[in-house]
Amino acid sequence: MLRELLRSIARLVILPLIAVSNLVLQFAMGGRKLRIVVMDSRYFGHQTLEPEVFWDEWQTAIERGDRNLWFACIGPRSSAINPYLWDLSKKRLPVLPSWFVTSIAYWKVRFGFRFIDLRDASIYRLNFLTVRTTSLPLEGPVSARRHAILNHLDEPVRPYVVFTVREFDSLDQENDLRNRRIIDLHPGMIELVSRGFNVIRLMSKTKDPLTVVNPHLLDWQVERDGEPGDELALLSGAAFVVSTTTGGDCLALAYRRPVLYLDCFRFPLVFLGTELATFSVPLMCDSYTGDRLGLSEILDRGLGWVGDQRLFAKAGVLVSQSDPQRIRTQIAQYAEGLSVSKLPNRDPAQQLWRDLLVARLGSEIVERHGEIRANMLRSCIPEFVT
Repeated sequence: MLRELLRSIARLVILPLIAVSNLVLQFAMGGRKLRIVVMDSRYFGHQTLEPEVFWDEWQTAIERGDRNLWFACIGPRSSAINPYLWDLSKKRLPVLPSWFVTSIAYWKVRFGFRFIDLRDASIYRLNFLTVRTTSLPLEGPVSARRHAILNHLDEPVRPYVVFTVREFDSLDQENDLRNRRIIDLHPGMIELVSRGFNVIRLMSKTKDPLTVVNPHLLDWQVERDGEPGDELALLSGAAFVVSTTTGGDCLALAYRRPVLYLDCFRFPLVFLGTELATFSVPLMCDSYTGDRLGLSEILDRGLGWVGDQRLFAKAGVLVSQSDPQRIRTQIAQYAEGLSVSKLPNRDPAQQLWRDLLVARLGSEIVERHGEIRANMLRSCIPEFVT
């Protein structure tokens, strides 16, 4: 009760400042706008990619002669999932305090204030990633820390691949299919070692440690083994990343590192807007007939833009996680593709699934992602599309 009273008093005190700011923008600054982009630092993926999207949009506006004032709101440090990243964002971005922005939002609903623009940040508009350099640090302490961690491996000069895998929870009856036991990834890791890579499994902490002993494998738990910022040190230098979408993959994209996403079947969760993202698709069958289902059938059942995996079962679709050998084969194929070109080749086959998606879901995709540039793993196209 007292806290709410104090908030109300604070909002009343701030109201004249907001009103005067709106008038100054309108009359003294020639109709410029105050653009405030509100970010969500409670989730690691958002905390890493939203500042990059903001940075690109802000820089693009400047390059086009935009005279508006741009600020980010990164929330209170106390609610940030990663305080180290929060501090980085505060240093490199123009930031307004969250308590002030919260008051603006409260009064804007009531009075409009049309020269103050509030918008939510995005982690999906990623068409720019390969044409604008990252705003994150690459040298100095980040580079030094990377070398220190790699020295735990027998041959630290090898190129390395980072695995970021959502952890399986045996107590969760509705386990997200992105959650995996790390043993399922062991064959893929060993395959990469045989191809001359070091492999690092990166987690903040885990109850499912690596059990394979190999001088080219490293299980790095930041809270146990490392220090704040280790995620930046490792992901910034990786040859590529293998992920089931943990948030670490977002930091890899922010550092412009290629990512292979395993078993993606919910398109709203795929980073369709960047060629840095390549995804495999799990096998999907009709729950009653056992017949294999492709993209057209999935779209026909209204599952093209669904985030809740339970809706697949309700629509009579059985989604099967890829087994360890299938994953090994997919990782090997991806590694071979990257050895030929910096990013997976753009071939006509990729356009098949893109055209299908755009034909059914064009407006949703364009609004959220822009142009589709992600790649489906080549071996999944005949299984899922053609």
